[in-house]
Amino acid sequence: MNHRTEILPGVYLTAVQSDKFKTGCFSLNLLRPMKKEEAAANALIPSVLLRGSETCPDIASISAKLDELYGASVGTLVRKKGEVQLVGFYCDYVQDEYVDEPVFAPVMAFLAELLLHPRLENGAFPEAVVDSEKLNLENAMLSRINDKRTYAASQLIRTMCAGQPYGIPRIGEPDDLKNITAKSLYAHYRDLLATSRVELFYMGSLSPAAVTKVLQTVLAELPRAEVFVPVGTTPAPAARPVQEKTERLDVTQGKLSLGFFTDITAKDPRYPALVLAATVFGGGATSKLFTNVREKMSLCYYASASFEKFKGVLSVSSGVEFSKLETAKTEILRQLEACKAGDITDDELESARGYLVSDLKIAMDSPGRLDDYYMGQILLEQDGTMEDLASAIARVTKQEAADAIQALRLDTIYALEGVTA
Repeated sequence: MNHRTEILPGVYLTAVQSDKFKTGCFSLNLLRPMKKEEAAANALIPSVLLRGSETCPDIASISAKLDELYGASVGTLVRKKGEVQLVGFYCDYVQDEYVDEPVFAPVMAFLAELLLHPRLENGAFPEAVVDSEKLNLENAMLSRINDKRTYAASQLIRTMCAGQPYGIPRIGEPDDLKNITAKSLYAHYRDLLATSRVELFYMGSLSPAAVTKVLQTVLAELPRAEVFVPVGTTPAPAARPVQEKTERLDVTQGKLSLGFFTDITAKDPRYPALVLAATVFGGGATSKLFTNVREKMSLCYYASASFEKFKGVLSVSSGVEFSKLETAKTEILRQLEACKAGDITDDELESARGYLVSDLKIAMDSPGRLDDYYMGQILLEQDGTMEDLASAIARVTKQEAADAIQALRLDTIYALEGVTA
């Protein structure tokens, strides 16, 4: 049973009471608009906070404290959903009924200490800690190019959504780190606490009332001011001529990424039909891209499609020999046109449906995926469960799937090729 309430000004709790898991899970999310000027700083703050608090001033003492709490774990969260950035903490811990004393309340008290009472030096974050975490974050940013599949997908979105908040990388850009100091980051942190909407997610055996009581106590000191109100979905831009971008790097395998916009987002009643159609097109080993473009025609090393439900973006990702880039592009688009025309076999439709429903059932047994799903539902201002989505997908007809995918329009083609001699 799901319960959602505002427990403090601008602080919302979504509680899923369940005895399915021995371990409870909890996330604390500060919601921010995706902005270039603050994305990197926002991403940096959770890592800095996890380096020390007033009573546990370093990593060793934090680890010792978590050991005392029956091996609880705390990690940082930096998520991007549409044009909203979510930063904070995720933690799991043994449920109270499996040990001789309460665990949830002291874990939440410690999490609140990490958030509200960080270790300070001269009224700011310790310079050495900030410099260290800046370097770690910069390395993470720079390492994105090492995974060429992920890099090509991100370059597609940058090109497709240039000048839009959605085009900003989840953790920001390296040049945005340059001017961050221990003092400026602490000032931003104080503003982040006061002006961010806070979304809390709990999954465990305690009642929502019991969870609320604990959280209202430990977060009582959270400063509050005018709070950012996130927008769950943003409209696709107006149609324009197809953009094409080619980048050359020292690679032995080409990458071809295609980006499509649609006016269908997760708020649209056609969403389940589009999800099913997109899976027929490029999801899993029975999709048209896999069976035809990869297996039968041997045009790609891999080819798949994914749909972003907040922005209404469908992306195709493929690995291709340089000499086959144009042929692969033509065939990928031909397979999409077949879907739009309703050229979908019963086997393709039911295999895609089974793939989606099976994946949703697996997700229902994963606290982390449930947390991520409910955070999305919160932004969408929807209360449907994964079971509801699975039921909706089960009812989609072939014609409804074909009609939904007709709303896709090609916007951007990105190709990664090798360096010419």
